[in-house]
Parts: sequence; structure tokens; C-alpha cells
Amino acid sequence: MLRTVAGRFLHALPSEAIDIGLRGLRKVRLRKGRHVYDHDWDVLVILDACRYDMYREVVGRGEPALSRASTSNEWMDATFDDAHESDVASTAYVSANPFSRRLDESRFGLIDHVWKENWDDELNTIPAGPVTDHGIALARSESYDRVILHYMQPHYPFIGSDQFEPVSEVSAGLKGDDTGNVWHMIERGEVDAADAIAAYYDNLRYVYEYVETVLENVDGTVTITADHANALGEWNTWGHRAYVPFRAVREVPWDVRECTDERTYDPAVSLADIRGSDADADVRERLRSLGYVDE
Repeated sequence: MLRTVAGRFLHALPSEAIDIGLRGLRKVRLRKGRHVYDHDWDVLVILDACRYDMYREVVGRGEPALSRASTSNEWMDATFDDAHESDVASTAYVSANPFSRRLDESRFGLIDHVWKENWDDELNTIPAGPVTDHGIALARSESYDRVILHYMQPHYPFIGSDQFEPVSEVSAGLKGDDTGNVWHMIERGEVDAADAIAAYYDNLRYVYEYVETVLENVDGTVTITADHANALGEWNTWGHRAYVPFRAVREVPWDVRECTDERTYDPAVSLADIRGSDADADVRERLRSLGYVDE
């Protein structure tokens, strides 16, 4: 009852008041939630900004888990911590999220910044294909105890939808602020919320087709989860911001599979290609294209 009353009260507040409260919460470093290294897996699939309820609706399985973070960079800090140094040292991390450039590569078995060479300027994001190719190649190499595939989807831009406003038009106004952040555009009345949510779901359907390819082409335990979730109007908030304890931005799927490599797919990349990749990139602009602003 108390939670219901509190929710109605917060929903009635103007977005400016909610924003002030969230800025205060961001000063608190919360570390409660499921730590992925406390569980057994050979391959970990991260679906960026995937809510548990949407995953359950689209995929039809999995259990809810509480992430230790509400943004990607916060999740990286909370996951690749000193307490799990030996696990990190034996991990190959394939990341489509440009925040991986903040990590100390010397602590990992390998960090494969797949976004550097596979950024799509028309889509303003990283398609799921390169992450799939690199992840399967690394898992088959058996060079690392654990492999993490961090997809950028279902996070905006919504490249899995033909109905939503073209990504190039939505992202064209980026000027270093939140102009191109779809969730802020909803708050300003510039984007229809129902259309954006439908496209968000389509983005999950898009990336999950690639996840299914991974499940057929690696051996061992594969766990599918997310770095954080995404508010869809709960408590008058949209999107996700750092260090926010709301369940809407932290409840993610946890779906464990036992897989056998059926060799139904040959990745279009070799292990030598991955280990030799070191392209330069305009990280700042690419983070903006994903709707991020400096934190």
C-alpha cells in the first residue's frame, strides 16, 4: 500500500522535480545486486538496456535478476572489480559499447573493442553481426576461460524496427546534449511513447536472432542477461541514469542455457584479426549517437 501511494505521488511530480531527486541519488554508489562472476558460465551474453519483462515476453523464458548498475559504465565498474581480479584476467570481453574504452586492458585476458572498426555511420550504432562473429571465434578458440559478448541492442537506436522514425533523422540533431536521446524526446513530447516502446521491443527481437546463432555455435554454459534495464514511464521517468536504485532500471533477465557447438555458422573473422584490431575512433561522438551525454 505504501509503495502504491509513493508511486502515485512521484508520478504526479513534474519531471524537473524527479530529475533533481535522481541527481541526488547519483551521488550514492549502490552495489547491491547480482554479480555475474559469482555464477558459473562459459559465455555471458549482455543485452544492453534489456528489461526482464520485455525479455520474458519476447523470448518466453528466464528469471528476473537485479543488476548492480543502472548504466553501462557503472555496470563495468561494478563487474570488473578488484575482488574478481583472477576472473577478469581470464576473460575475453567483446564490447559493442564504447564505454569499454575506460577499462584497463592489462587486467583482462582480452578486450575486443568491436565498436572501433564496426561502427555503422548510417545506423549510428554497432549492428549485432560483428559482436556475434567475434564472440563465436573467441569462444571456439578456447584461449580464455570466459567470453563476454556485450551487444548494443536493444538499447537505442532502434535498428530492428522499420516503423519507427529513421535513426538518421532522430540522431541528426546531436549537439553534445540530450537532443538525440529518444527517452528525453518522449518527455518533451517529440516522440510518441507507444511507437518508441514498440520499436524497443523490435530491437530485442532483432538482436535475439543473433543470440540464437551464438547458442548453436558455442560449447558450455551460456547465460543471457543485461547490464541494466530501462524505465518506461515508471515514477515519471524514462531511460536510465547512473546510480538509480529503481527496479525499472535494474531488473534484468537471467537466462541460463547448456549449449553444444553445432557448427551451423562460420564467423567472418579470425582470432588473429581480433587480437590485432586497434583502430582509432571518435568515442565522444559515438556515445552521443547512442543517446548518452557526459556523466
